[in-house]
Amino acid sequence: MRELIELSAEFVKAHPAEAARVLEGLAPEDTAAFVAALDAKLAAIAMQHLGVAYCAKVLQRLDDDQAAERIRPMSSQAAARLLHNLGSERQVRLLGLLPVTTAVALRLLIGYPKGTCGACMDPAPLVVSPETTVGEAIEQARRHEERERGDCVFVADAQRRLIGVVALGDLLRAPQGEVVSAVMRRPEHAVSALALSATAAAHPGWDMFHLLPVVERENRIVGGLHRRALARDLGESAVRPAPALVNGVTGAYWNTVSVLAQVVVGTLPPVSPVATRRNDEP
Repeated sequence: MRELIELSAEFVKAHPAEAARVLEGLAPEDTAAFVAALDAKLAAIAMQHLGVAYCAKVLQRLDDDQAAERIRPMSSQAAARLLHNLGSERQVRLLGLLPVTTAVALRLLIGYPKGTCGACMDPAPLVVSPETTVGEAIEQARRHEERERGDCVFVADAQRRLIGVVALGDLLRAPQGEVVSAVMRRPEHAVSALALSATAAAHPGWDMFHLLPVVERENRIVGGLHRRALARDLGESAVRPAPALVNGVTGAYWNTVSVLAQVVVGTLPPVSPVATRRNDEP
C-alpha cells in the first residue's frame, strides 16, 4: 500500500491539475481518505486544484486537525475560497488552529463578500516606501514570501496610500542606488476591494501587469489581485489576455507535472467522520 501511495503522490506532485480531475471522479469520502494519507503540503497542492464546492465536501470528511494541517500550506486566496464554503462554526474552529498571521489574513479575505476582488486577492503583496532604493526593492522582491510572484512592486506612503507601481523589469534596469520614487509609474490601474471579480476581469490594467493593486477608501492598499488567481475563480477565458512577458523573472511566474489509480483509495483506511456537523455545511 505504501508503494501505491508513494506512486500516486509522485503523480500529484508532477501533475496536480490532472490528479485533481481524477479525484473529482471519486466519492468525497474516498478523496478525503487519499488526502489524509498524503503529506499535508502535497495534499494542499492537490486540494487547491479541486473545484471549491467538491473540496469543501472533502474537507468535511476530515477532522479539524487534519483539515487545518492541509489548509495551512495553501495560498491565502485558495484557503479563503474554501473557508467561504464552510459553515461559520467550522470556520472559527479551523481559524483557531492556524498560525496567527495566517488566520488574520484569512479573516480579512473571508470578510469580503464572495465574488469580489477583496475575497480573492493576495493580502500581503510586496509594498515598499518611495524612499526605498532600487537595490533594496530588488532584494525585498527576492526574499518576499509570495506563492504567486507578481511582475511589479507597489509603492505606498506611511499611511498605506498607494502612490506608485514599479515593474520588475524597470527595477532590474535602473541604477541600484536610485530611489523607487524616481522609477515608479502612476498607479492608474488599481481595483476596489469591493469591485466584482467579473468586472475586474476586463480591467485594462491586465494589458500591462499580471498583478493589480487592490485598494479601499482613500486609495489605501489592502492587497494585490493576481491575474492567475482571478482566472482560477472565473475561468481563463473570462479574463483579459495576459501581457507579453518582458524578462526571465516575470516569465518564471507563469511556469507551472503518473496516473492516479483508484485502487489506491481502496487500500486506504476510512477517515473518521467529524463528530458534529451543522446542517448548513456541505
